Amino acid sequence: MSSCPISNERVNERVARIVGGLVFLFAACYLFHPAWPWLAVLILDFVARSFYRPYSLFANIARPIAVRLGKPLIVDAAPKIFAARIGLAMSLAAMVLHLAGHLPTAMAVTGVMLVCAFFEAAFGYCVGCKFYTLYRKIARG
Repeated sequence: MSSCPISNERVNERVARIVGGLVFLFAACYLFHPAWPWLAVLILDFVARSFYRPYSLFANIARPIAVRLGKPLIVDAAPKIFAARIGLAMSLAAMVLHLAGHLPTAMAVTGVMLVCAFFEAAFGYCVGCKFYTLYRKIARG
């Protein structure tokens, strides 16, 4: 039984890949200069993309760039939103760990996020989307 389309909402895959690049950039900045503001920006943008998508700073930066890259590549929004919520959880965990003084663990969590963002930006491979597909299969029984 096919579950596509998953939702009625669609997003431009080009925008998602550029956003992945921005997440990669901010995660890398945190790893090279571990300060909580890098994580705060990630948290705010993941909140926006998870619940208030028109207000995402990263998506608003990415849209005009994506227009210049060619015709939109339209995909389901639900897996991307799920992935953003995973990113939100990881960013929040990194922030809590950072503020609690567990810097190596915060950096490890951010490193995992960096790798996932790299796969999205470089190859269009959304790790969170793969988890969404697995979640949907388990939820259906």
